[in-house]
Amino acid sequence: MPRELSNRQKKVLFSIIENFIKEKKPVSSSEILKKSNLNVSSATIRNDMQKLQHLKLIFQPHSSAGRIPTDMALRLYFEAIKESFSVKSKNIELPHEYKFYDINIMFDKFSKMLSETTNSLVILELPDSKYIYITRAVVSDLTNDFYQITLMTNLGLSITRTVENYGFPSPKELEKILETGLVGKSMHEIINIIKTNKIEQERDIRLINLYKLVYLLVEEFFRNKFIISGLAKIISTGYHTPEEILYLSKIVEEDKLKVELLSKKPFTSEIKATIGSDFEIPELKNFIMFETAYSYNSNPLGKVALLTFKYSDYKQIYSILGEYTSRLSEIISKNL
Repeated sequence: MPRELSNRQKKVLFSIIENFIKEKKPVSSSEILKKSNLNVSSATIRNDMQKLQHLKLIFQPHSSAGRIPTDMALRLYFEAIKESFSVKSKNIELPHEYKFYDINIMFDKFSKMLSETTNSLVILELPDSKYIYITRAVVSDLTNDFYQITLMTNLGLSITRTVENYGFPSPKELEKILETGLVGKSMHEIINIIKTNKIEQERDIRLINLYKLVYLLVEEFFRNKFIISGLAKIISTGYHTPEEILYLSKIVEEDKLKVELLSKKPFTSEIKATIGSDFEIPELKNFIMFETAYSYNSNPLGKVALLTFKYSDYKQIYSILGEYTSRLSEIISKNL
């Protein structure tokens, strides 16, 4: 917060921000007096607003209008909310005993729930491969010509593939080979092992088939990196231009754009915000992105980001994102 601001001027600034967020129209000095508990004259409020405008915290769209908060003001407001939430409080009632046995369904429901409650486009990054370990491999006969193979992990994630059994040993033998070679290893380790071995130089068809099989099984964990929800929620607000909606659609479709967005802030469980001009992307100048990370025990697994109109209810979104992500981490760490 600028040192030049008195406590009263901070209250005037935050009152302008909160009124603009609520009404979506420029805020006048008379509205500040009416809707705040400041016991001062309208002339004092106008003087305070002049100072705030001089500091580029608010601006006047035209001479007869009220004031609108700038991105700089919104950053100050976010930091003030962050400080007020530094002492964690439980404001949202969520079921404590609910157990998820399919983590993919859990992630999908989590992202949709966040989108519905915050009117945001939600980007949920799937878990970091360094923390996903194989716990079991199961091979069974499906038909005379095909096996069904399932890999299970410490996070409850699993993948099942049907493969032709030509060139492989019996189900029990193959299961033993997979268990010996994969159990206890992270997905990250397995991919690196496959990449460092020159499969094309191998002559043993059984070994070639085994490498290809393992790659087929683990690549599923890297093919889909994100779960996305809420583009329709953003469109339904009616605040955005066709160009902005088109860019959001590109974000939904292109992982490269999602990676670029999520790399703007450090990978921690702290809730952070990127506001308007911070993006340095014209199509996102009217947006804010709240982001944090969910964890498995103390290890951050993936990011959760909410993209929404930059004049939204920061207090509500901060509270919902913090509580829901904390609960997601708790479920992953204790129930799976």
